[in-house]
This record gives sequence, C-alpha cells and structure tokens, in this order.
Amino acid sequence: MNFRVLAGMPTSETEMVLSARFDELSTADLVASRGSTATLIEAAGEFPELDVVLIHQDLGPAPVFDAIRDLSHRHPQLAVLLVSTTMDSDTFTAAMEAGARGVLPADSGIAELETRVTKAAEWSRTLRRHLESASLELPVSGVRGRVVTVSGAKGGVGTTTCAVQLAMAAAAEDRVVCLVDLDLQTGDLPAFLNLRHRRSISDLVEAGDDITPGMLSETLYVDPRGPHVLLAPEHGERGEDVSARAARRVLTALRSRYELVLVDCGSTMNEATAMAVEMADRSVVTVTPDVPATRGAQRLTALWERLQIRAQTDVFTLVTRHSRKNEIQPDFLRQLLGTQVLRTPIPASYRGLEPGENNGDPTKVTDEGLRKAFSRVASELELLTPPEAAQAGAGKGSVPTPPGGAPVPAGSPSTRDVSGFLDASVGGGRPGNGRGPGTHGAGGFGG
Repeated sequence: MNFRVLAGMPTSETEMVLSARFDELSTADLVASRGSTATLIEAAGEFPELDVVLIHQDLGPAPVFDAIRDLSHRHPQLAVLLVSTTMDSDTFTAAMEAGARGVLPADSGIAELETRVTKAAEWSRTLRRHLESASLELPVSGVRGRVVTVSGAKGGVGTTTCAVQLAMAAAAEDRVVCLVDLDLQTGDLPAFLNLRHRRSISDLVEAGDDITPGMLSETLYVDPRGPHVLLAPEHGERGEDVSARAARRVLTALRSRYELVLVDCGSTMNEATAMAVEMADRSVVTVTPDVPATRGAQRLTALWERLQIRAQTDVFTLVTRHSRKNEIQPDFLRQLLGTQVLRTPIPASYRGLEPGENNGDPTKVTDEGLRKAFSRVASELELLTPPEAAQAGAGKGSVPTPPGGAPVPAGSPSTRDVSGFLDASVGGGRPGNGRGPGTHGAGGFGG
C-alpha cells in the first residue's frame, strides 16, 4: 500500500503545486489537503492508517509550531514534516522542539519530496507497529480479560459516575483497563473525562469482521490517568449502527487485549447493551434508594430474565446516594429485587463529586468516604485483581468475595460491615447462568 500523506497548504496555488508533484510519485498518495491549522488537526483524526502530515510554515490561523505540537501530542505515530521557505537553523530548531520529524524546502523537487516522505513514512509505520504490540497485545497474564457492565435502573442514578470511578480504581492498581461507552444515544464520557476525540465505536462497526490492532489503536483514546476509552458515537442517531453482532465483535476484540473491559450501558436497553450484559462476567445495576429507581431496577432485571439475557440472581445491585436516614435501606432492596446487593453503597455526597465532574477529572474527587466506597466496590467485584487470580470465582452466578474475607455462603445470615450496610448475598434458588429462569424478587412496589 502506498504511503498516505495529509497536507496543510495556506493557498490554492501551493496546494495545486503540491498535488501536481504527488501525481508524479509512485510510492505516496496525497489523501487530502486542508487550508487552516484547525481543519488540518481535525483531518488527522479522520483518515485511517495515515503516515505523514506536511504542514506549510505560513499555514494559519494558529501558529504553525503550536499546530505541530498539537498533532504530535494527539497522534504520536504520525510523522510531521514542516514545509518551509526559509531553511535557517532557528526554523529547524523550532520545528524539532515542536515535534516535527524534519523540515522540507518549499521548492523541493520530486526526487527530494519522495525521499523525505518515504523516510518519514517508514518511521511512522515502524513506530505504529511498536505501539500496537506494546499496548494491544494479549494481557500480560495470557488470560482473557473480564467484561463488567454497569447499567442504570433509570436515568440520573450515577451509572456513568460509577463506571468512571471503578475504571480509575482498577487502573490505579495497575490493571489494564478499557472503559467503553455503550450508552449510544446519550453517552457523555467526554464530559466526565474532559477529552476530545473524533473516533468512536462506530468506526469499529464500519470495519466489519476484521478488527485489527491498528484499528483499535486509532479508535481508542488513551487517557493519561489510566484507562483507555472507547466512546459512543458523537451523533446519537449513529448508535443504531451498533447491532448485537457488532457489540459482541467489539467487546470480544477488547477482551482479548485488556484485563478488564468496563462497559457503561446507560439506563436504556437496546440490542447492543443486551448483548454486553449477556456476555459479561459481572453485570451491575445502579439504583438509588427510592421508589422510582427501585421500580426501574425491577423492570430491567425482570426483562433480562424474560429474554433469557441474565437471571436476576446473577445481577449485582450497587446502591448510590446511600444514607442511614433513607426510608429504603439496602437489606430491604435485597429482598425486593432478588439480586445480589453489594455490601458497600456509594454515600450521598453530592459536593464530594462536584470537583471531579465539573472539571472533567475523576482524580479531583478527594472525598475520603467516596474514594473508599468506590475502592471497596471494585474489590467486591474483583476488579482489582488480575484475571487469573479471580477466574476461579468469576463468571455468571458467583458470589463476590468481600474485601479481606471469604465468600459469604448462600443463605447465611446477613452481617453488617463498617459502613452499616447489610450484606445481601442471595440465598436459595439455583445460581443464575444467564440462560434460564431464577428466583424472582418479592412483591412490594410492583413492576
């Protein structure tokens, strides 16, 4: 395949001259040309398998060296060449410091253009291969990763907050984590993580059956705080492209390369989220201790069981906005829902979450009660341990291991932990396998 080149030219005349030169080359193709620094930076994320970016010194409106620095930061595998009318030492030094691979004279002939582009493209492809092998190979354990879904009983119960914080907690323990936004119409991970990325799961759907490491490398956002991130489509209508088959294909590809794949399914069910819940090793439903959320959790888990997606006894319930003053307490939710209620709730600390969510930085959540709660939940769900250490207890229908203790036998009396939250291990009935009916929750609020 020919080398693929993107160019940023300030005028139509310079663009025409460059296009004419590339027409004479047999080893490289000019895939597109842009007339401003902003559109050039955007285009660099739109073309797959791009090798070289040529950027003219007179391109604006942003300073050209700032544009080179931005390109190098966003796409470290791309080779950026500055096209300059002045070949002095100051220009060369500034270009190198900004991250360019070299400086190309504006009046270069065809032979020099081909030589410089070829060398830069070869460097780019070599670096891309190294990046792929380093970050997208099988987990170091050699064991396939675990898929954990987080679904909301209804909107506004903290599903995305929990998914983000659990992913951060696992990454802090050196787990190789991929956070997937499968809330296809209303996913909002960019706001929670303050990130800008043009690629989404839709790009992997378009790839068909052959999702290569290179495609994943181009599509995923690597968050410097830990987890890699796969976003929902920017436009909600594109979510319809993600079928159950596509969701299975994408999650299978991620599972083979990450120790933990944490999926934010949002609060609505579609065929993609249904597939994710069905193939997950752990499936969590977040619920607030109030009647509307409880009814929503009843409807959702009952629907999963009727469709033979997952038995209610094989679902973990995570209580958010918990307070001992609430009328509805977790032990009652266990009896009502018929699910495995996690021992650790997330306390009702709205102000504690504000610094992280308002700044798009989960690490700014410094409230010690919240941090300990998310860490305990991650431990209960076995997200902090390597896959081989947890696989004996992992899988559908297993009971989570409390931090520092053995699994609670089914049917044993409930015990109270330091948070005052009753253990809610499910007793009776056969373990759910996601394929057959289990014990339904008791009556109460209906649904």
